[in-house]
Amino acid sequence: MKQGIYPYFREIEGKQGTEVIMEGRKVLMFGSNAYTGLTGDQRVIDAGIAALQKYGSGCAGSRFLNGTLDIHVQLEKELAELVGKDEALCFSTGFTVNEGVIPQLVGRGDYIICDDRDHASIVDGRRLSFATQLKSKHNDMEDLENKLKNITMGISKLSFQQHNILKHPPLNIAHDAFSNSISFHQRKHRKHPVLHKCFH
Repeated sequence: MKQGIYPYFREIEGKQGTEVIMEGRKVLMFGSNAYTGLTGDQRVIDAGIAALQKYGSGCAGSRFLNGTLDIHVQLEKELAELVGKDEALCFSTGFTVNEGVIPQLVGRGDYIICDDRDHASIVDGRRLSFATQLKSKHNDMEDLENKLKNITMGISKLSFQQHNILKHPPLNIAHDAFSNSISFHQRKHRKHPVLHKCFH
């Protein structure tokens, strides 16, 4: 407020898709997170109505207590089967995914090399992991390389978060401070570099 920056809320008067109704007129929507388009899918709406009729409007508790429904378990089993895994665990939001998963992958004594413009959920996940964080400048491959070269001896493992390097050529880094060789390769079908971690 002191900086003269105020939040504003534009009212949407119906379902969200590529177009929405605002102030009585149809406008294009460019800011939606509904990437799959399922929020307005009639099949999903009908299933939601049926679930409301059977389970009510909420779970009345967390998953750890009394909030696990049979449809939660059914969904997780079907997702696990879909991806060929023994089990699956659903999170309520993308934010909680990063908060919950990152600390399970890395911890004290580990390093996370990350973009300094990471989403807030990734930042929180990094902090909860207690891993050492090495931040590289956004889209700056030279800074990333310097960070990798300055890693001290004896690192047990590294966690690399994908950087947006669409405009940069493949990067190959070899350094005797750690036993991994890292290379950015070009996927022909996607035409963008992908980070690969190769163990010796």
